[in-house]
Amino acid sequence: MSEEPFASLVTALTEVLTRVHPAESYEESIQRLTNSAIVVIPTCEAASLTIVTKRGPVTQGATDEIAARGDAIQYEEEEGPCLDAANDERWVYGADLATNTRWPRTAPRLNAELGLKSVLSSRLALEADPAISMGSLNMYSTVEDGFQPDDRLLGVLLATVGAFVIDGARRKENLQYALESRQLIGEAVGMLRVQHDVGSDDAFAILTKASQRMNVKLRDVAAQVTSNTEK
Repeated sequence: MSEEPFASLVTALTEVLTRVHPAESYEESIQRLTNSAIVVIPTCEAASLTIVTKRGPVTQGATDEIAARGDAIQYEEEEGPCLDAANDERWVYGADLATNTRWPRTAPRLNAELGLKSVLSSRLALEADPAISMGSLNMYSTVEDGFQPDDRLLGVLLATVGAFVIDGARRKENLQYALESRQLIGEAVGMLRVQHDVGSDDAFAILTKASQRMNVKLRDVAAQVTSNTEK
């Protein structure tokens, strides 16, 4: 590699590490990742995340309608680079969607309906095992063979760093939610103790029975108790 491309790659790598860091929320971290893909990789014109859920793949953090629709087409046809990257391979590259035969239903639609010529998808995973994949980072371009080797390297790096950032943001939100739930339930138990002149165990039992009877989460029942008491 000549000195100039190497210097450009180092600059881009530095940009990745500077831009991709935990934001204030899980959603903001996702949006920061997809926005970074457009900034760091010049030919990336739209980006999104495919997140693997129990209900199937869903799109988050799409930078525009093209990215959202590009993902949707792949879900509809049940084939495409975002699904392959999320489920089977570390990264997948479609250099020319107009002639691509790997995704016979998806590639023609991406090209004809959205004017896309190439797409790069990199797996979001904390480990190499595809079975625990979080999903994929999807990058779209209207340029044929728009992602050169350095761009693909950056795409893989961005997805790797992004996976840890997003996982950290999600864990932080889950912890905050758990702490808030514990506090809310404690307040509700305290109020029920006063209202029914019972101990903490009996007050908690009242709360859990109400949750089971109403088929509502314990936190939500606690919120109703505290809300009604405050009124």
